[in-house]
Amino acid sequence: MQQSLVWKPWSNPGVEHLSLDIDSHGINASSHLMQSIRGNSIAATYVLKCDVRWRFRRLWLKVDNQGQRSLDLRRDIRGHWFLNGELREDLAQCQQVMLSASPFTHTPALQRCALEVGESEQLDVAYVDLLSLRVEARSQRYQYLRQSDGQALYRSEAEGHAASELLVDQDALLMRSSAEYLRISSRTLSLNTLV
Repeated sequence: MQQSLVWKPWSNPGVEHLSLDIDSHGINASSHLMQSIRGNSIAATYVLKCDVRWRFRRLWLKVDNQGQRSLDLRRDIRGHWFLNGELREDLAQCQQVMLSASPFTHTPALQRCALEVGESEQLDVAYVDLLSLRVEARSQRYQYLRQSDGQALYRSEAEGHAASELLVDQDALLMRSSAEYLRISSRTLSLNTLV
């Protein structure tokens, strides 16, 4: 499956365009975003890879804000995290990655949790601040509130942030966040094999 998705922040100027490719080898998301974060304009490009079970494997991120900076964050099959090739033992308990300005990074976490209505789960995430490129372990809790017409509503509580409600589609792709984002476009791409 290939999809193209576009989100915009509720209160700040900006946009994120993400291409999502899911196949038998895993999940590959590549994104370009532009936003104003705490009064700073940034442009960022990232590639996020997960295995077929939505386990985080790698994030490559480049940010342009008064000069270009980048990072390479990966998690091996034993659960060891590496930032730019250096072991990060402080991230050992983290299962997923969360980017400060991207609505997509909720999707792998929700897919991995696989909650039923009424259930909740707390997990540790490697939180990446797009402005500073600081990476730190934080807790994230999701509670599955209800489901209706192929959509699901979750409550998200992230350490250091106000709680928000996330409305997602049947693939756990964010449609609307009460505090942050609105999806303005979603297309499933198909390959014409008759050409």
